[in-house]
This record gives sequence, structure tokens and C-alpha cells, in this order.
Amino acid sequence: MTQFEVQVDQYKADGNKAVCFKLVRSTKDLTNPEIDFHPDMCHQVFGDSETIFGYKNLSIKIYFAACSLTIYLAVEYAEKINKAISGGVEADDIMAALTKDLIPPGYLTNIDQFASRVSSDNEFKPFGVLKQAYTTEDDGRHFEIYQPTMDTPGFREFHSRLQIFLIFFVDAASFIDADDDRWSFLVLYEKFKDDSGEWRHAVAGYMTAYRYYAYPDRVRPRISQFIVLPPYQRRGHGCRLLEAFYSESLADPAVLDITVEDPVDTFQRLRDFVDCRRLLFEAPELFANPVALANGFTETMATVARERLRLNKRQARRCYEILWLRCTNRSDPSAWRNYRLTVKSRLNQPFRKSGRELAKAAAALESDELQAVLGDLSRQQRIGHLAEAFDQLVSDYGQVLDRLASVAITAGARNGAVAENGAAEACPVDCR
Repeated sequence: MTQFEVQVDQYKADGNKAVCFKLVRSTKDLTNPEIDFHPDMCHQVFGDSETIFGYKNLSIKIYFAACSLTIYLAVEYAEKINKAISGGVEADDIMAALTKDLIPPGYLTNIDQFASRVSSDNEFKPFGVLKQAYTTEDDGRHFEIYQPTMDTPGFREFHSRLQIFLIFFVDAASFIDADDDRWSFLVLYEKFKDDSGEWRHAVAGYMTAYRYYAYPDRVRPRISQFIVLPPYQRRGHGCRLLEAFYSESLADPAVLDITVEDPVDTFQRLRDFVDCRRLLFEAPELFANPVALANGFTETMATVARERLRLNKRQARRCYEILWLRCTNRSDPSAWRNYRLTVKSRLNQPFRKSGRELAKAAAALESDELQAVLGDLSRQQRIGHLAEAFDQLVSDYGQVLDRLASVAITAGARNGAVAENGAAEACPVDCR
């Protein structure tokens, strides 16, 4: 590295380390580093390298009043690069990157004004209708889930601040069209007492779903965004939020089934766990019965999963494979072979059509040798892919089964009231 590069390198910062979030409940939190948390990603704000250029000892403070989500924004640094050092290259305009399309107007840059807003946060009331309330078993903290709409006074502005977290914690996240009334929302709050003994509500997470039309007269909600904020992760709140959405959907006769928009791995594991637990409780005659499971996935299973739980066929089949694995003795060669071949057959379905298309294309070639090579490569690639996909799937299923083994499948499973022994999800996810 040249001397020039060494000198310029001092003015580069990792955006994920430079950005610092706080959820501020009281003015004491402003100087409490224990509640700081940092982004998982910032490429949508600062570029693919996630590097910010032009500052020494850079600190970007994005503080939220824990209840109202009023924002304090500050960019602090020891020194800003000048053009003589950088060869004419300007320092990145951090404020422009943050406020152009991300942080809405109304944010504060004066810490005293922000402290005053935090003190008045006791006036904040959750938006919408209370749908569920629960108390965590391990530490007795209280949580509530509310259902607002964009017509709920004040929620539109509140949502514009809440959705900021998606960009920093959910890969490929994007904002929704808030003017489309087919969106539905659930917001999770912690209900806590402040220093004066008054009850307040701090934001802990939220989710969105879009209601698609299902012929002839039904709707098919598609979960789009789902995030539990970092200070609340790995405590089971993702399960509670998803269960609340399921409860709302089951109560609506217009809902045919529920889908998810390209779920990321973290959400898929959460969804698998919740759905498998529900199937074990709601349809044990099919999904907890080793004989029924070994006989294959049936239309009856798909229908029961849809009618009792609003699961779509694809997710019902996935849960069937997880619960069949739960009952399969891997030490029994015959039982394990039956499971493996059945799952691989399902995994191979997308290749069957492509394989036929490849064969037709090869048949049109003049060279028999080229045709043979294409056929061999396709077969080898398919076999390799299937083996890899199966092993990964069994590993993923195993994580769900480990978590199922840590809970009691009781009547409380219907609404998420299940004791867990420390196994919980990390759940900042956008399902798109």
C-alpha cells in the first residue's frame, strides 16, 4: 500500500460500525452504551462496499424515542478530508444519503430537543386496536400487539419512521405503497412502567401483509415484511407476532390461505416451527401419526392444513416433510431410504421439465458427441444438486425439530402460549 493510500485509508469507515441506533426510553438512556445496537447491513444507503469515505473517527447516531419513534440524527467525526489529500474527491454526503429517501422530515438534530421529546413520550398511545397481550414467562415483561390501518390518525407518519429499520436489518428490503388499502399491519409493543410508575408502550417489532384476490370470492394474504427489533430478538416474540396474524386470518372467512413473499431463511425457520406446532395440535391424526406420514403427502392433508390453519399447499407439504422426519428412524435403512427418495423426488420436480427441454435441444444438434456430453452434464449436475439440496434441507428441518423438542405441545399452542427452554428465533426479516 502506498503512502497516499495509507493516508486516504484513515478516512474510510465501515458503515455498519459507524451507524449507532438507540431506542431511548428516558434521558438516562442517552449516555447508556449498553443499549446501543448497530446495523446488520447498510448497502442500500452507503453502497455495496458499505464503506463511508471522507471522515476520521466517524459516528452516525440515529436515536429513536422508544415509544413515538421521534428521531434524533447526528453525524460526528474528528476530521473531514480535504481535496488536497483526496486528490479532489469529495467526502460522502452522509446526511443526504440518510434523508433523501430514508429518514422522513421531522427528525431532530438538537439533542436537548430530542431529550425533551423523550420526556413527553408518556403521551404516546399505540395505534389501532389491541389484538393480543401476553407476559413473558422468564422475566414477566408485558407485550401487546395492535392492528392499525393507514387511516388510523398518526399511524402513517409513525410507519414512515418504523420502516427505516428494514433497510438496515433486512436484506433487499423495500418500502411499501402506503396508499394501497390492501396492506394490513400488526405492531408489537412492550408495555412497561416508566420511572414515575406510568404505563408506556415501546415499539418492539411489526409486520405487514398484502391481501391478494383469490378466485372466485376469497382473498390470499401474503406476508411481506416481518421484523423484531434487535433488543427484543431471541425471546420468542416473532412466534407471538406470527400467531397473532394467523388468529386474525382464521377469524376472517374471506381468507383462503396464507402465503409468504420469497421468505428468507430466518423467517422460513420461524414459520416452519409455528406451523408444525399448530399442525401437531390441530391435526394430530394426520401430522403426528407415523403411519399416515409414511404413506405420503395426500390431498386430505393439504385440505385439512388449509381449512384448519389456512396453510397453503406448498407450506403444508414442507411441514409434512419436517414432521415425517420427526417420526423417521434414521437407523432403519428401509425407513430412511423411503424418506430420502420421497423428498428427493419432490426436489427433482423442477428438473424434470428442464431435462426434457435439454434433451429436445440436444436432439436437434448434428453432433452425437455433443448431445451425449450435454446429457451427461445435465444428469451429473442434477444428481449433485439433489444430494446437496437434500442435505441442506435435512439440516434446516433439524433446526426446527430441535426447537419443537424444547416446547410443550399443549392447548396453549393454539395462540402461542408455549413454554420454551431458551430456543428462540432471530427475526429481522423482510419476506420479499
